[in-house]
Amino acid sequence: MENTLSLTLKQQLRLSQSQIQKLEMLALSYDELEAVIRKEEEVNPFLEVKAGRYSAESTYRPIDSSLDYLSKDEEDEKAGWMERAISVKESLYEHLRMQIETLNLSDKEKEAALIIASSLDSKGFLPQPLDQILPSRYEDVRESALKVVQSLDPAGVGASDYKESLKIQLKGLGLQKEDENNISYMIDNMELIKGSRTDLISKKLGIDEEEARLLIDVLKTLTPYPGEKYNTEFETYIHPDIAIKKNPSSGELEITDYGDNLPDVRLSAEYVDLEEEMKDDKKKNKGALAFLKTNRDKAEAIIDSIALRTTNLHRIAIYLVNKQKDFFERGISYLLPDTQQNMAEYLNLSASTVSRLCAKKYIETDWGTFPVSFFFSSTKGFLKSDEGEMSKNAIKARIKELIENYDGKKAPSDQKISDMLAEEGIKVARRTVAKYRAELAIDSSYNRT
Repeated sequence: MENTLSLTLKQQLRLSQSQIQKLEMLALSYDELEAVIRKEEEVNPFLEVKAGRYSAESTYRPIDSSLDYLSKDEEDEKAGWMERAISVKESLYEHLRMQIETLNLSDKEKEAALIIASSLDSKGFLPQPLDQILPSRYEDVRESALKVVQSLDPAGVGASDYKESLKIQLKGLGLQKEDENNISYMIDNMELIKGSRTDLISKKLGIDEEEARLLIDVLKTLTPYPGEKYNTEFETYIHPDIAIKKNPSSGELEITDYGDNLPDVRLSAEYVDLEEEMKDDKKKNKGALAFLKTNRDKAEAIIDSIALRTTNLHRIAIYLVNKQKDFFERGISYLLPDTQQNMAEYLNLSASTVSRLCAKKYIETDWGTFPVSFFFSSTKGFLKSDEGEMSKNAIKARIKELIENYDGKKAPSDQKISDMLAEEGIKVARRTVAKYRAELAIDSSYNRT
């Protein structure tokens, strides 16, 4: 066989460390971002930090109904891939990233696994369908990359919900197939576990009650939310990033950017001048210049990231006001169905970038403080005969209200709630009512009675 040498040209998208840092800043909560700024201030001479640009009593800012005056950043196909190196303590992503880096994967599969890992919510679950998290160019490795993430510690991460997570953990226990199937049935019928109905479980599965109790004990060793132990201390607190309220004087909806209260960050003029002076003798000052350049790049990345984050959050607020005006003026029952994908297309941003911007961000309204994700759903709206569509969250709020205000002797069943909604012109099937009731952490009518 003859050995030959050949040259091959190919295009690859690579992110620099500063680009990764800029992207990561988009996903930080208000308090996490402030902590990152303070931490970098301690070690970076280029970073000059002063008090917030405005007082805590920031005045209302009028809403411009047009988005044209704001710059639109180019879509970044790899916005989901970012390292958690500047987190205050080890996050779930950082824990998963270190494991992924040790695996023997192709570059493309590794990148896809990192994107998935960085997309998980605080519980360790996928917040969106996989095809919305991974760009189309990763289509051939989507499923294999997901399996990689689901094989990592903590067991159960990468699931779509707690039931799938429990089943992933269950497979790792190495139980006999019959026992695994029986526990899987219990996972799908958790109301039996809550009511300790070992009699019903044993009858359904054809086992005695003692065996049913043992299987329940095995199930209780699993963790429904595997990512929670990696939550940062900041996630205990809610600090709104934006307020959308009626102006007390004019009655018009207006926006307040609480991000204006973040520390004012800029480059140190003293160190900029020092760097320029040292460039006169680059050979002599080679080491010092390398140190200065590294820190200047980090400082500039933080400054650019704050500007990018603030601008796009304001764009999101404007979008929501235009889309959900009735909600902000009249209340939760008037929330319209919408998806993050719709907003991403309107703002000319990638779905993964919008997902990062929505993560751990809160909006203060006259009806309470809500996560940005509250305004979006992955499902279609439901028709209401006289007023058009309602969103999933509006319907869930109505279900909760009906249950809490019901004055009958017995708690209303899911079918009863479906009928009550139908009387209001809201078409929701019994199974959908049961699903939303479970998401609200409300027991079945049997356990509530």
